[in-house]
Amino acid sequence: MMKIKILKYSIGLLFLGYFAGCDDYENKEIAKNIYVDQSSLSLFVGETIQLTASPTDGTYQYQWSSEDSEVATVTSGGLVEAIKEGSTNIIVKSGDVVTKVPLTAVVRIPLEDVAMSETFLELLPGKEKSILVTYIPENANDVPAYSWSSENPDVATVSKGGKITVIGEGVTDIVYRIGDIVKKIKVDVAYTRVFKGPHVLSAAAPYELSAANFDLGGEGYAFHDADTDNRTNNDYRKNNGDSQSAAVDIEGDGVNIGYTNSGEWLLYTVEVEDAGNYLVEALVAGPDRGSFHLEVDGINVTGAIDFPATGGWGSYRWISSPENKLTIDLTEGRHKIKFYFEGGFNFKALKFTKK
Repeated sequence: MMKIKILKYSIGLLFLGYFAGCDDYENKEIAKNIYVDQSSLSLFVGETIQLTASPTDGTYQYQWSSEDSEVATVTSGGLVEAIKEGSTNIIVKSGDVVTKVPLTAVVRIPLEDVAMSETFLELLPGKEKSILVTYIPENANDVPAYSWSSENPDVATVSKGGKITVIGEGVTDIVYRIGDIVKKIKVDVAYTRVFKGPHVLSAAAPYELSAANFDLGGEGYAFHDADTDNRTNNDYRKNNGDSQSAAVDIEGDGVNIGYTNSGEWLLYTVEVEDAGNYLVEALVAGPDRGSFHLEVDGINVTGAIDFPATGGWGSYRWISSPENKLTIDLTEGRHKIKFYFEGGFNFKALKFTKK
C-alpha cells in the first residue's frame, strides 16, 4: 500500500513539473522587429528606390515616413525619392516597433572623360609601369564600371588596378574602358632603343648613320665589346644620356669607334620609310685588311665583306663593294641592323642609299 502511494505521489510531481514548464515557455516574450531590404541608402537627387519591409505575412501594418521630407520623401508603399542634397532617416513602424534607414542624397555629377598618366610607353621586357587615371571632372560621382585589357598579352599584360607588366618584345595597346569611354596606351617593348634618332631611311636622300650612335641597351643587347676597358676615356655616350656603353671605345666627340676586335658588334635601329633595295656603305680605316658583315633582324644578309688596307687608322674609305652583297632589301617599318666586326679596324659610319 505504501508503494502505491509513493508511486502516485511521484506521478503527480511529474505532471506538476510538466505544466509548470509549459507555463514558462508560453510566457516568454518574442522580440518584435521590422526588417528592411536596405540597411542604408545613398541616392542621387531625383533618384528613387523601392524599399520592402518584412515580415510580409500580415503581422504588421506598416507606416512609412521621412524625418526630413525636404531631403527625401517616401510613399505609403515604401517608394523613396531623393529631393535635395542632405541626410535624413526613412522610418518604417508598426505600433511601437520602429526601424530607421539612414539616407544620404547627393547631386549627380556625371563622368565626362578620363585622362591617362601615359599614352605611350617604351619599356624593356620584365619591367612594370602603373597607369594613373584621372576623372574629368575630378569630383564626378556618377562613375560606371571600368575594365583593363591588353590587345596582345604576349607583349604586355595589365592588372585590374592598371599595372602594366611587360612580357616580350613587340608593340601592343593596353585598353581602358569605363562606360562608353575608351582610352588606349601604346606599349612598345624592345631590348634596345634608338640613340640620337630616329634614323629614317627613304628615297629622298642617302642617310649617313654615325657608328657611335648605336642603340641604347647595354652589353649583349645594343653592342658586344670583348674588351671592357675604355681605352679612349670618352664620355660621348654618357654625356648624351647613356650610362651603359662605357666599354665601347669612342674617339673624339662621337667621331668614330676604335680598338675593335673580331667578334664584336654594334646594333642600330632604323625606320624604313620607303621599302625596297638599299645600298649600304661602311666608312672604315685601318693599316691592314679587314672584314665585316651585316645582319638585319638577326639574319646575316651580306656574308663576309672583305676590304683592303686603307693606309692607316685615320685614312677612312667608303666600302661599297661587292655591291650585289651590300644591297639589302628592306620592308617598310622598323628594323634592327647589326654591324659585325670580323677583324680589328676603325669604324666611322654607315650610309644607306635607296636604289
